[in-house]
Amino acid sequence: MRWAHRLRGALAGLLAVGALLGPLAGCSEPSAPVAPFQRLGRRAAHPTSVPRAGAAARAAAARRWGLAAPLAPAPRPPSGRAGARLPFVVDRVPVRARVVFLTFDDGPVTDPGFPRMIRDLELPVALFLTSANPGGALAPDAATRERLDELRALGAGLYNHTLDHRDLRTLDHAGQRAQICGQRDRIAARFGSRPRLFRPPYGAYDATTLRAAKECGVGAVVLARVTMTADGPRYARGARSLRPGDIVRVRLGPGADATRLTARALDHIRTRGFTVGRIEDYL
Repeated sequence: MRWAHRLRGALAGLLAVGALLGPLAGCSEPSAPVAPFQRLGRRAAHPTSVPRAGAAARAAAARRWGLAAPLAPAPRPPSGRAGARLPFVVDRVPVRARVVFLTFDDGPVTDPGFPRMIRDLELPVALFLTSANPGGALAPDAATRERLDELRALGAGLYNHTLDHRDLRTLDHAGQRAQICGQRDRIAARFGSRPRLFRPPYGAYDATTLRAAKECGVGAVVLARVTMTADGPRYARGARSLRPGDIVRVRLGPGADATRLTARALDHIRTRGFTVGRIEDYL
């Protein structure tokens, strides 16, 4: 049995050495590299814990906002699926599920009814804010600031759309960086977190924009393949119809009725067999 005692002693020694070396190595086992968009998804996703209303309540809410029927629940985002294949600039998320993503640039924040619509319809939206407009990150009036806080509490994503809404291609690197980082810092000061999604004004960008955006902590430059207007949808490229993963922008002109145009966009989405997902959960 002496050999067994020696074997147990040798194993105990090896385990002790491993325990000492493990902390020095920084982890107990090797881990696979994580793609940047996978890191973004883990940080940015914040699914709401509020339970969905019952079928009757959702149908009543849909009718209240002029929809023939409520949207279907968004499918569960695939775990860690999209990241590595997504480009840095994205106007469509590569998914198979019939889900699209609803985005706005500032406008709806000035509509008093918009937060109520988001709450009633349990609608996930992403708002890209600029400080130049009345609905920007530092809104001048208390009512608009309260609506921003309410929308954020309802799960709306609040993201970067530059300080002054300039065409970034007209600026040098320092100017573009000031626009992007400046708005990032204002949003962080206002809401306590730095946005990792960014939309350039007019959808206009160049290589300098991407470099500046990266320096400002941007994880994805979010464009839109589909723009919903008062005259119907417009498509930036590709198929002239909705496709799974489309990023949709609802364009609100001066004096536009945000809730009415949003309802029209939702009807267009629903009648074509799609629903709306939370973009942060998929990027």
